[in-house]
Amino acid sequence: MPRREGMRCLGAALALTLTLGINCGAGAAEIPKATQKAMTDLGLDTRLLDGLDAELNVPGAWIEGAKQEKDVIVSGTWEPREFRDMTAPFRERYPFVNLRYERAGTTGRGMQVLVALNEGRVLVDVMTGIGDAILYFTEAKALADLHELPGFDNIAPNYVATDGTWISHKLSFRCMAYNTELVKKADLPRTWDDLVNADQWGKGNLALTNNPSSWLLGLWGQFGEAWGTSFISTLFEKQQPQRRKEGLTALTGLAVAGDFHASLPSPEWVAKRYVAKGAPLGYHCPEPVPITLSQIAMLQKSPHANAARLFINWMVSREGQLQQYAVTFEVPVHKALQLPQFVPFADTIAGKNKSVRDDALLQSDLNKKMSAQWDRYWNASATKKAP
Repeated sequence: MPRREGMRCLGAALALTLTLGINCGAGAAEIPKATQKAMTDLGLDTRLLDGLDAELNVPGAWIEGAKQEKDVIVSGTWEPREFRDMTAPFRERYPFVNLRYERAGTTGRGMQVLVALNEGRVLVDVMTGIGDAILYFTEAKALADLHELPGFDNIAPNYVATDGTWISHKLSFRCMAYNTELVKKADLPRTWDDLVNADQWGKGNLALTNNPSSWLLGLWGQFGEAWGTSFISTLFEKQQPQRRKEGLTALTGLAVAGDFHASLPSPEWVAKRYVAKGAPLGYHCPEPVPITLSQIAMLQKSPHANAARLFINWMVSREGQLQQYAVTFEVPVHKALQLPQFVPFADTIAGKNKSVRDDALLQSDLNKKMSAQWDRYWNASATKKAP
């Protein structure tokens, strides 16, 4: 399990405090051993768990229902080992629930589940990392309302669906990963305009993935269509970036290898893992900082609805959020955990304006216009400008 640099174990005293319990109430009378270990390893103040009992105080009928259902099927993009380690406290708390995990790519998984629903089949109970496919599930009215979860109010209103059909379980920053042997920190772009106008990012030194909605769409929404149109034109015509087929994670690894100077966009938690291993990698966010939300949702027709509620409620609790961070470095969304210590590369993010992409933008004409212009450049030959 990865550990934050510079943190040291608090020792037996912390472990004893956790074993005795914090605010011992319904659902949190005894802290799971996996949670104790994570708190100790990360050197975290036990007061971060204050209020956990209320967050896990679910109706008794859910517990009894989950015991009858026995299983819950969760889909996501975590590695199986990550999911196992991340959910260890949940399994201690709810040993009667059999967590079945299915890993697949975001787009393919979402569409497969949707097609199956249209055929009357339910493949999963809980979905995470749904991405743009969330729009299709919303249109099909396929998602359950999660307002009834005790943990729903743990998350800020701008990080949940207005109709309650999904909750964010982590924040993702969509900035640049750069090779520290090829790029000086002083030369990093202060703003996105600096990125497309500085000569050092031209001639293939910058590599892109083909998913502009994850970082550029929010900027279009904030600065407007005229800015966005000019930005894309300058980005492709002046800088001539490498247009790569790899995903965000693989592209970050190629930046470490020196295939190019920087990759865009890059997940901060992926970059953090490389840095923790001593790789020559840095992370930088021009202003404003693009943020995307990773949703967790339950299918309306879930055959294991009670167990699914238990799992989602635990994921957005203090314990679930801390355990997710301890295993993956993924940034918590819980109101009480919006702290610099849980934000990798906080020095390049803190104090800057943020650009949060919302669902309204995904469904807007602005998104269609941005995608159309981006696609023209992306699909044009490397030696020919797009019309």
